[in-house]
Amino acid sequence: MGKILNAIKMLNYLNTGNKYNVKQLSEKLGISERMVRYYKNELEQTGIPIETFMGPDGGYYILKTNEPYNQFNKYDLELLEDVYNKLKEINYSNIDKLEKLISKIKHLSDIEEEKSKYFITNKIEDNSKMYFTLNKAIANKERILILYKNLKGVWKERYIHPMHIFKYDNKFYVTAFCELRNDIRHFEFSRIKIVEK
Repeated sequence: MGKILNAIKMLNYLNTGNKYNVKQLSEKLGISERMVRYYKNELEQTGIPIETFMGPDGGYYILKTNEPYNQFNKYDLELLEDVYNKLKEINYSNIDKLEKLISKIKHLSDIEEEKSKYFITNKIEDNSKMYFTLNKAIANKERILILYKNLKGVWKERYIHPMHIFKYDNKFYVTAFCELRNDIRHFEFSRIKIVEK
């Protein structure tokens, strides 16, 4: 499979809203883990913001997924395969082209199936004080001081500039610029304590 097609397939998987680690993408695309990282860098250079969750359950994903563009469903695919079989019986001259077309549609259908398993929503409804404080900071473009528990269970002070709140896999996160890391990071609500002024 060519590099461009591999990159497009990787983008399609990431665009489902699911989080994939390097090993999973490597297996799905049939390429090395080194090539997965290469494609990630190449896609990012085209302006596609691929997010990264760190840690043992980490992986790549795209937060703001595009609108679905696959207009085929499984019944359409069944019909096409039925037509394919009939045309094959009569030795249709372009049967190989039809086979390639059906293969492409199957790939798109696989992507849609992935979308049915995972969902990220930006329409958050949460009445917690945490949500209110972070949402207010986003609206006012304020920086706030938090305590954040790292993967070793240690609480550390972080000055963050909240940008976006989202829910993923039944957990709430805030995307924020972290002054300590000098980078944009995702902070899980359950590991945040707001430091009162």
